[in-house]
Amino acid sequence: MQLETERKQKLITFSPQLYHLVESKAGRVGLSFPDYIRLLAAMDIKGDIERIQMVDERTEERIGMSLEDIRAGRYVRVKPGNEKQLNKLLGISS
Repeated sequence: MQLETERKQKLITFSPQLYHLVESKAGRVGLSFPDYIRLLAAMDIKGDIERIQMVDERTEERIGMSLEDIRAGRYVRVKPGNEKQLNKLLGISS
């Protein structure tokens, strides 16, 4: 499955009364109108959000492999600023 990263924009119509009530409520909780509508939608589908794919399948597979390597003790801690240690790990001779 291809991970979708672009945003979607939809036009929705409110009656003036409903719009003003929602806008007022959004302001009372410190949100913009669009942010409040997004929050309501997210709260409504909260259980489904946990199943939304956040990374592509290959990345998810690599994460799983990395976690398994950590559990099995197949990892090396390297200080990023230690060039000598990094070169040794990467097989680069100085």
